[in-house]
Amino acid sequence: MIKSMTGFSKTELECDSGKITGEARALNSRYLEISLKLPRIDYIYEQRLRELAKKHIKRGKIDITMKWERYSGEWNTPKINEIAVKQYLDLVKVLKDTYGLKGDLTIENILTFRDIVSYEENNNISEDNLVKSFMDIIKKLNEERTREGKIIQKDIKERLKNISKSLSEIEKRWPTAIKGHEEKLRNRMMEITKSTSIDEVRVLQEIAVYMDRFDISEEVVRLKGHIDNFKNTLASAEAVGRKLDFIIQEMVREANTIGSKSNDLHINERVVQIKVEIEKMREQAQNVE
Repeated sequence: MIKSMTGFSKTELECDSGKITGEARALNSRYLEISLKLPRIDYIYEQRLRELAKKHIKRGKIDITMKWERYSGEWNTPKINEIAVKQYLDLVKVLKDTYGLKGDLTIENILTFRDIVSYEENNNISEDNLVKSFMDIIKKLNEERTREGKIIQKDIKERLKNISKSLSEIEKRWPTAIKGHEEKLRNRMMEITKSTSIDEVRVLQEIAVYMDRFDISEEVVRLKGHIDNFKNTLASAEAVGRKLDFIIQEMVREANTIGSKSNDLHINERVVQIKVEIEKMREQAQNVE
């Protein structure tokens, strides 16, 4: 089952001291691009999370944001900046010794100074909880991408059916097109010779040349093969977006060749229909992982 490259997911995980919320957005991209925004203290786990994402997503631009929300009873831990305290005390000593200023530095004074007290963020997020929340995001994102993939696959299969129908009509029309060319050739030769009798051998030779130059049977067979290959690729569990792009290029090539070889109006109309369907398939395939 194919996956779309686009999707969105949102999750919440309740922990002992808070809640982890996560959001993931996926957009089209030729390659795999992963952008992670984590709680500040949890960037030490970034590489592990990236590797986990790569195992489950093969292509697309993925933006994942995870936030940590502490419960109201969970406070940050205050911490004295001992280096700053020492610097302030040294500064007071310089003021006394150099300028003869008097006065003492009290606790009340020093606590009002900038950077004396800092607060350690009390995240309390265990690695297990972080990974669990992250995998929930990836799982839901892939579920959404798979759901969209089913819609794309259904649309593509319908277009493949339309192409096969047009191709079948071309095959049925081809003998009639040959006969029509033979009739035109006979009429032209009679006009040139001003006679009601013509050289049958010459007619057959001209028909043989025409068949050799403008025969489309090989292109029809190859196009059928590409259709079968496309169907089999759609059923693959792997990331097949790039392969589908390649098959579509080959289908366009065969359709163009059929159109360039044929001078029959009915066949050319079917070729146009085939090319329209292929182009719509190309648009859909660009969304496939």
